Amino acid sequence: MRLSTAARLQLWVCAAFALVLAVTLLVLLRQAEKDVVRELESGRALALHLFDGLSRSADLSTLEPFENIRHVRISRPDQPLVLTSSDEFPDWLLHWMRPAIERGFPPVYVTFPDSQQWMISPDPHDELEEAWESVIQLLVVFAIAFVLSLLVIQLGLRRGLRAYNELLSGLQQIRTGDLDARLMPSQQPELNHLAERFNGMAAALQRAEASNRQLTHALMNLQERERTELAHTLHDDLGQYLTGIRAQAFMLREAADRPEHVRDHAGRLLQACDGLQQGFRRLVRELHPVVLERLGLEQALRQLTEQWQHQQVIDCHLELDEDLPELQPQARTHLYRLLQEALNNVARHAQADQVWVRLQRRGDSLVVSVQDNGCGLSAEPESGLGLRSMQERARCLNSLLRIITRPGEGLLLNLNIPLKGVL
Repeated sequence: MRLSTAARLQLWVCAAFALVLAVTLLVLLRQAEKDVVRELESGRALALHLFDGLSRSADLSTLEPFENIRHVRISRPDQPLVLTSSDEFPDWLLHWMRPAIERGFPPVYVTFPDSQQWMISPDPHDELEEAWESVIQLLVVFAIAFVLSLLVIQLGLRRGLRAYNELLSGLQQIRTGDLDARLMPSQQPELNHLAERFNGMAAALQRAEASNRQLTHALMNLQERERTELAHTLHDDLGQYLTGIRAQAFMLREAADRPEHVRDHAGRLLQACDGLQQGFRRLVRELHPVVLERLGLEQALRQLTEQWQHQQVIDCHLELDEDLPELQPQARTHLYRLLQEALNNVARHAQADQVWVRLQRRGDSLVVSVQDNGCGLSAEPESGLGLRSMQERARCLNSLLRIITRPGEGLLLNLNIPLKGVL
């Protein structure tokens, strides 16, 4: 089971607090050891000073002079002080301090001239109580800081998770097709920035969906228009030729015994067959550039520009490198159709009298451009069906169609095709 981000963050905070508390507690205990040792040394020095003064003045028969001395205990040698625990501090603290106390302060024996003997023993109980109070204060401060940290983290996480849940809800709406989903602005700059990005993405998806609907509608209309044109061509053009051929064949049969009529009908029959053949060729050429498969890209482009120049009465200059690469069939078709559409756009919109089509190989790329000397554009070109089809064909060639234009200075279409994916 994987922990959530909030749970992992809280675990990291707990671990950090535990580590800092352990280090701080260790430092505090080490300092308490030094303080206990320092106080015991001070108490023992004071007791020895008093013993020295009393040994010159009189016999020591009472412990009254030593009652105010802290951290040491004066007793007879047969009454040694045993360090025991107290209700004021826990046993572990005494066990922690005992080695340092016993190592640094063994009992000291003092003998008077009258043969009286006293023993000075360390009594660290007061210092241990003060050290334990410091430990309690440290634990209280850490507990308060720990609780406040968790509360602040929980508050921050709650706000962050609320924004996260709103983002998930918005993404789910986007996934179900509801592109009207938007995130509300936030007072936090980071969350507000995220909301702006999400809303921008949703708006872009809406525009893309609207554009796709428009493109789909245009493609459907184009498909119906092409089918209509194909039907008209088959019925009005090729159908008439077939009807004429059938009529001439019937007349040939009826005029079989009249040679001059046979020759006349045979000539008309040949004319009808030629028209039928030309119509079929034109229809096939419009449906698919068969010339690409038979002649290759270079010859197909030469034929395309020559026919277009003859039909539109616009000078078309074709510039091809000698070492053009051999593209895959699908790539050749996309490039051919792209150039065909570009030339058609020049004829419809550019008002130009010259156009240049260039294909140049530069390293691992094929640079293709179509430039005219027409009227140019004063703004971004509208994304019509022709432009969209050229853009999609450029994407199929792993390239990006660039349009450079200025009013009165013509228009330049350019794309840089990487050869790695089209050879």
